[in-house]
Amino acid sequence: MELKSEKGQTLVEYILLIVVALSLALTFYNSEIFKRLFGPQGELGKKIKQQNEFSYRHAYPPGENDQNPPKDTREGSTHPSYYNQQENGTRFFGPLNAYPK
Repeated sequence: MELKSEKGQTLVEYILLIVVALSLALTFYNSEIFKRLFGPQGELGKKIKQQNEFSYRHAYPPGENDQNPPKDTREGSTHPSYYNQQENGTRFFGPLNAYPK
C-alpha cells in the first residue's frame, strides 16, 4: 500500500520530539540529585543564602577579607564596612562644599 499524501508527518514528528524532551526533563526534575541540589532544603540554595546574608551584613563577599568582622557592633562606627581604618574615616561620601542655606 502506497500513501500519496504525507501531510501531517512533520507535525507528528515534532509532537514526538516534544514528548521525548519533556519526558527527559521530568525524569531529571524528579531525580534525587536535582532535589538534593535545588529542593526546598537544597545544598545550592543554602550556600547562596549564606553568601547573600553575609554579603548584605558585612558589605563584602565571604572570604574576601582576612579580618573577622565584629559580631555585634550596634553603633556601626567600628564595623569594617562602615569605618575605613586606613583613611581614618567612613566609607560614605558627602559634598565637597557645604550646601547653601
